Amino acid sequence: MNKPKTTIFCIQFLSLAMFFLPLSETKAQGAVRPEARWGHVLIHDPTNNQILLFGGTTARGGKYLDDTWIWEKDKWSKLSVAGPESRGFCAVTFHEERETVILHGGRGNEGVTYSDLWEWDGKGWTQLEKESPYKADHHQIVYLGGQKMILGFGGWNGSEVLGDTWTWSGDWKKLDVPSPPNRASHSVTYDRDAQKVILYGGLWINGQYADIWEFDGKWSQVGGPYENSSLDHYNMIYDSERKQIVGFGGKNYRYNFQRNTFKIVEGKVTTIASDGPSGRHSFGFTFDRNQKEGFLFGGKEYVNEEQLPLGDFWKWNGEKWVQITPSEEDY
Repeated sequence: MNKPKTTIFCIQFLSLAMFFLPLSETKAQGAVRPEARWGHVLIHDPTNNQILLFGGTTARGGKYLDDTWIWEKDKWSKLSVAGPESRGFCAVTFHEERETVILHGGRGNEGVTYSDLWEWDGKGWTQLEKESPYKADHHQIVYLGGQKMILGFGGWNGSEVLGDTWTWSGDWKKLDVPSPPNRASHSVTYDRDAQKVILYGGLWINGQYADIWEFDGKWSQVGGPYENSSLDHYNMIYDSERKQIVGFGGKNYRYNFQRNTFKIVEGKVTTIASDGPSGRHSFGFTFDRNQKEGFLFGGKEYVNEEQLPLGDFWKWNGEKWVQITPSEEDY
């Protein structure tokens, strides 16, 4: 039986309408907010005044994600944009000169480790490099404001833990400098006032680190190792409003997931608070320079010998944690 012409017209109209719809936002089924996850990236883009969330995974041994979200004007939006392949444990930084977010490497599905480089301009992704000599996941990169380049250190390349120092100002170059011992799952941040990179802790094949290093053109150990203070899979930020390096969470040498908020001053770690988000690791943590607060999303918790994803969202105002409760529109 032939379909009525009115039905055919409606189908054609809807198809054309969907074709011309803008691809900036799409509502996911159910909640319009990122699902619980760990191993994702979370970074503030001060140029576009938004927080970018990308990738991660929802389960141990599960598939990695390739979704892109932004937090702006107090709500989450999922963007329908092509970008990096599914992955987690990437390294990310904001490039002050280019005014874009730069993402490097990461762990993909089927155990692949990437060496590519991507750029986020507030609306979409552009691949800057498909392959590079620096292949890593569970590593860190940071933008050096005074030198207008990116510094990368450590990570896992698929077969070994790395201890090389790299810079990027158009292409990757390995620096011939003495570097901290090989490690992955550490954290670094850039003290914009002192113009120094701070590195703390991390993991290697046979254990954890509790040392603190600075980079100002060369690496110098400035603290530790401290007894029983080793840490990995945590995260830290530079609070430029209060001129303070702030860290949270992670896993200690006893495999206990931490919930301490701490600061690093002159090579020493001091606890600021022990309330707020629950103990976790592999979460996203970033400092919003416009709002002058830190933002934390998700991570992994350990309950009854199970590793479970978290989807809660918090902000740090320099003194205490406040949980960001989604509005009814987010459900």
